[in-house]
Amino acid sequence: MIESIKKQYPAYYAIIAVLLTSLIFFFILSKQEKRILAQISSGELPMITPKIVAKNTAGSNTTTSTPLSEKNEAPLPTNTNTNANVANSNEKTIVRSNGNGYTHPLLLVETVKPAESFTSLDLSLGQIIEENKNNGKVQSASVYIMDLDNDKWTDVNNKEGYYPGSLMKLAVFMCYLKKSEEHPEILSKTLKLESNTSVPSQTYKDQQIIPNVPYKVSDLFYPMIVRSDNFATLLLNRELDINELNTLFMTLGIRKMDMQNIKYTITAGDYSKFMRVLYNSTYLNAKNSQYALSMLTNSTFNRGLTRDLPKTVVVAHKFGENVSGDVRQLHESGIVYTGAHTYLITVMTKGNKVTDLADVICNISNKAYQYFTL
Repeated sequence: MIESIKKQYPAYYAIIAVLLTSLIFFFILSKQEKRILAQISSGELPMITPKIVAKNTAGSNTTTSTPLSEKNEAPLPTNTNTNANVANSNEKTIVRSNGNGYTHPLLLVETVKPAESFTSLDLSLGQIIEENKNNGKVQSASVYIMDLDNDKWTDVNNKEGYYPGSLMKLAVFMCYLKKSEEHPEILSKTLKLESNTSVPSQTYKDQQIIPNVPYKVSDLFYPMIVRSDNFATLLLNRELDINELNTLFMTLGIRKMDMQNIKYTITAGDYSKFMRVLYNSTYLNAKNSQYALSMLTNSTFNRGLTRDLPKTVVVAHKFGENVSGDVRQLHESGIVYTGAHTYLITVMTKGNKVTDLADVICNISNKAYQYFTL
């Protein structure tokens, strides 16, 4: 009998080994589960809502989200504040959209202070502005420049605000593209310009849309952005809820727009945020960001940023102008793709002759291009 038991020892050892392994496995699993639950409770990990396929009343399959525990799970948080979430520290400014649920998408990040490496460029730009003040070509000028390869930036006179004029057409464009991401049918809506419609006069204007001809919303983007057509813009503005524009502005941490108020102003740095979120594809999806920047590269305005740059250099840009009494304002913002380097430049100017202002923008643009390419 003893000999029989001895022969069965290997089987007993195997059973004991399996039991010990199972105990160790369940012990580790229990510890891991407690750790994950603790992370979820502390907010380190989001509670993931699984998707299930259910039948709707018509019998087709629809994807719905069902909480893990309908009775015990808290509802997803919803942020009803329309202001941007701007986090400031001694070193960086971080702008996030409000988002929904557990996400707060990142829009912009920048250092609080301008980069010291731009000191020589700052001096050069400051000299250009002062020389043109002295010879009467400008009353004031402001510049914002960002190296998009490393997000370092600098500015000159950036605290001064300017009436944006046609620069705001880009904001209108972005609002329509944003809306189309959930409601693509908006792009097919037909609009028609009435005869004898009046719009603000323009110094620099190109071909304009024709009255009494139906245009799809999507067909009005090109004349509004590329040719800066005020009539196309008028039609699009009529269909756009001002709250949608204000949401965009506040999302980027810019005070809401009031284009009816001639005293409404924006700085070169704040306007540059529109270009930055397009380049980063952080406000619109990648397809629409690419579409918007591609449209901007076709701008027919060639008196400012692009006038003296090599023809091989691609620039996605938008200009704006305004006349108030004897004071003219001319501004331009663009992303310059040199091939070896990419940078953002926004120049805002104020003076008596719009042609002089265009010359100043051109000179500033040339100096920036030399800095980044020589």
